[in-house]
Amino acid sequence: MSNENVNGEQLSPTDFLAKKYFDQAEKSFTGDGVPVDFAKAAAGYAQSAKLGYTPAIFSLGVCYIRGMGVKHDEQRAYELIKQAADMGNLDAQFTLGHFYFDGSVVERDYDKAAKIFRDAADKNHPGGLNDLGFCYQRGLGVEQDQEKAFDCFYRAAEAEFAAAQNNVGDCYNFGRGVKADGEKAYLYYYRAAQNGYAIAQNNVGMCYLNGRGVKPDFAQAVHWFEEAGKLGNPVAVANLGFCYESGRGVEKNAEKAVQLYTIAADADSAPGQYNLAKALRDGNGVKADPERAFSLFKRSAEQQFPVAFAELAACYEQGIGTKPDAELAAKYAELAKTAGYPAASATESDEIKE
Repeated sequence: MSNENVNGEQLSPTDFLAKKYFDQAEKSFTGDGVPVDFAKAAAGYAQSAKLGYTPAIFSLGVCYIRGMGVKHDEQRAYELIKQAADMGNLDAQFTLGHFYFDGSVVERDYDKAAKIFRDAADKNHPGGLNDLGFCYQRGLGVEQDQEKAFDCFYRAAEAEFAAAQNNVGDCYNFGRGVKADGEKAYLYYYRAAQNGYAIAQNNVGMCYLNGRGVKPDFAQAVHWFEEAGKLGNPVAVANLGFCYESGRGVEKNAEKAVQLYTIAADADSAPGQYNLAKALRDGNGVKADPERAFSLFKRSAEQQFPVAFAELAACYEQGIGTKPDAELAAKYAELAKTAGYPAASATESDEIKE
């Protein structure tokens, strides 16, 4: 057998063996012709990494980040990612930026993260473009610039980077850095949804639910909420619950709605907590429990879910599940007003959730 790589270049025996271990690990990781086995994949990456194969060092680092085949270990992941980055691996260099952005292992440094993302973006790395766009959108490590953010998202989206396609959809939906256009928002959400991006699948569902950029179609809304829910998106599960509660696209079923709201709330979804709280307050599909309703409204409000502010204000004003407190009622009423929800009982489907 000739020791050649994919470009026809001669490999040393060590590099050839390292690549062989890596290729076998990739098959176990993706299920290419063999059953998916993350532990076997991680072990193969480790064998290849010991021989100095850069892609394997990076992939092993990703395994430690995600806890796939090995125990989750941010410190070990950082060491491997940095090693691969220092060896010139572009994916590793981009990923290294996340450690500085998140501050989980190294000290948070938005300036350094943005520089790393910019370096990757300059090499047309889709992830680097997308994350640099996020930095521009929020003004983190760079001066805030919505138009530059849109440009970064757009370039990454055209490279079929699903997260960026969803972000372009958000820009068109909310008029960030570009003129608002509901139809274009829907089209980019749909592209990302077709690429398996759960957040976008939820957003497509919201477009169909509210007729935003596309003709209303409750059955399609349910379909996309279900698809996103299968991928573990708790907001989509909450929105599916709303469909069951209101009978949109499915037969009305308050009990089923409560089951879905509970799943979403347990996953710390603010919309799930909010809608479960309403059901518990009103006794809709479940036995009324004002104290638990108040607690869930509070948890939702703590996540800055705006409609929860109005409900929490009502709880404090009327003594629902808690002692009346005029001062706190006024505080949350003002927060609700500032967020554009001056009255309680706003519906879950008012706005696409990001």
